[in-house]
Amino acid sequence: MKKLTTCAIIACIATSTLIVSCSSNKELSAPSLSYNKVHHPEFLDNIALGGNANSISMRVIDNAKKESFRNSNFKSSFAAGLQQKYAYILGVVPQAITNLSLYNFIDEWYGVHYRLGGNDKSGIDCSAFVQRLYEQVFCTNLLRTAIEQFSTSIFIDNKDSLKEGDLVFFHTRRSRITHVGIYLKNNYFVHASSSQGVTISSLNEAYWQRSFAGAGEIPKNRG
Repeated sequence: MKKLTTCAIIACIATSTLIVSCSSNKELSAPSLSYNKVHHPEFLDNIALGGNANSISMRVIDNAKKESFRNSNFKSSFAAGLQQKYAYILGVVPQAITNLSLYNFIDEWYGVHYRLGGNDKSGIDCSAFVQRLYEQVFCTNLLRTAIEQFSTSIFIDNKDSLKEGDLVFFHTRRSRITHVGIYLKNNYFVHASSSQGVTISSLNEAYWQRSFAGAGEIPKNRG
């Protein structure tokens, strides 16, 4: 039996497949994770993706068996790691993180810089981030700007009624809608912040409480 090095295990995790894709309803490739990327929150750097790397070993076997091993073991390890990571951020139990496609998308974009009018990983603004997430995770096309997204959503009048995937809107300048994010759990939402890039924030923070303009539901096409 040969023991895998930590680097080898991370490489296997990065190349394994995992999550339901909205385009095929089959599987989505796991992202190329690099947990020393500067855009990931520093306090998460030491969260392990699935167990003690030093205790995992794998027999040197033919390619078909290696692939089978990766698909069955590292797939579940990656899923568990994703659940643990975002459960920690949101202050919930790992079992509450069920939409792995959503959190996989967030993980790939976390820390991407803000750029007004931007639409890719070189820089993206808040409404483009929401638009991309809805397209890839929920198979739903949204209009491009925050005010358009606000005008086409079904108004939610009670914060306590918010569900994962609902849109949250803010008026950061005067009274018009200028910012949008996506509600997750436990009063947290993901958004492209002008100061921090793609990040997760709390509706309980004083700034977001002051500028909160309402929330809306978008009917999602999950087929």
